Amino acid sequence: MTAAGEAGVRAALGEILASPEFRTSQKSQLFLKYVVEAVLSGRQDSLKERVIGAEVFGRAPGFETAGDSIVRVKATEVRRRLARYYQERGGGGLRIELPTGSYVPVFHWEEAAAPAEDVEERAAGVTAARGGRRTVLWALGLTGVGAAGWVWRPRTRAVRVFWGPLLDAPGEMVVCASGAPGVTATDQAVVEALRRPQAAEATIKLSQLALSRQAQTSWPTVQAIVDVSRMLAEERKAFRVRVADEMSFEQVKSQPIVLIGMFSNPWTIELTRHLRFSFERAGEGEYLVKDAQRPGVVRQVKGLYPTSAMPVDYALVTRLVDVAADRRVIAMGGISGLGTRVAADFATNARNWEQFAQTAPAGWEQRNLQVLLETRIVGDTPSPPTIVAAHVW
Repeated sequence: MTAAGEAGVRAALGEILASPEFRTSQKSQLFLKYVVEAVLSGRQDSLKERVIGAEVFGRAPGFETAGDSIVRVKATEVRRRLARYYQERGGGGLRIELPTGSYVPVFHWEEAAAPAEDVEERAAGVTAARGGRRTVLWALGLTGVGAAGWVWRPRTRAVRVFWGPLLDAPGEMVVCASGAPGVTATDQAVVEALRRPQAAEATIKLSQLALSRQAQTSWPTVQAIVDVSRMLAEERKAFRVRVADEMSFEQVKSQPIVLIGMFSNPWTIELTRHLRFSFERAGEGEYLVKDAQRPGVVRQVKGLYPTSAMPVDYALVTRLVDVAADRRVIAMGGISGLGTRVAADFATNARNWEQFAQTAPAGWEQRNLQVLLETRIVGDTPSPPTIVAAHVW
């Protein structure tokens, strides 16, 4: 990256740090500035949890990350603040993002939405888009390897399309999670944010949430609930959080519902076991990922986080739509809680659905679909997932 490119990134960083989303949190400012400067100076390989904890948050070198989640919690908060910043700011210009499961920021150039009268220009399609990208890279002074980190991406609402059948349904939506609620909060606004669409104005901080000792809901599942709750709140969709044990089969079938969790949520297992992709418990600490169209291909996972090492996890995002029968279901879950966290992040992340829409078959917007994901686990941190397979029918 040339000096001009670095200057562009630092200018965008300065605007972010001075924004209302960041200026109220010194730790979020320090975190984002540190990781961006590390990339600009070629030190991205040093962006590990222990290094960040020591240099940004004053932890002792080599501190035990399993018992101190400050870096993971702050990274999640920074991602949310960035999402709010770009939502308020609108499209166009340089975009700094912190991918889920990574502490290495990436930089994107996002084209502003074209005005309504520019129909012919938009119809130029890919050719115009590629030309625009070349102009952007040249203007920023990026060459060679430096340009490889920059991606032109149009603003789309593919994530809204995926959720559309549920968001557009009349009445209240249900978010059905596994186990007992088990969530306490130091700020009542957080509790309200998990229940009402007015949460669009509320700041959900994972540091304000904790699990009670009697809770059956894992911490990654709580994070998944927060992801889904915030997205629904931003879409102004009324919803309630319910426990799986409280729901009847008729309730699950007859109202718009989001199911969170796989083996910990019996309704997810029930609704997916006859579909193309399904998960199955094969024995103590052994789990299978099955493909009905390829019965000879079975993925196997042994061990389960957090009781044993788990180098890989699988997650499944399913949408079932039958408007005539008034059935609208989105289910997301992994073999472990980490997989469930990854599934929820994928299901609520706009960029994931933009990429999915580029290769999805025509008419996917209102059809049933399943997306099978794989994520690598390092310690207790899942990596950004890859799509193993997808099915639309």
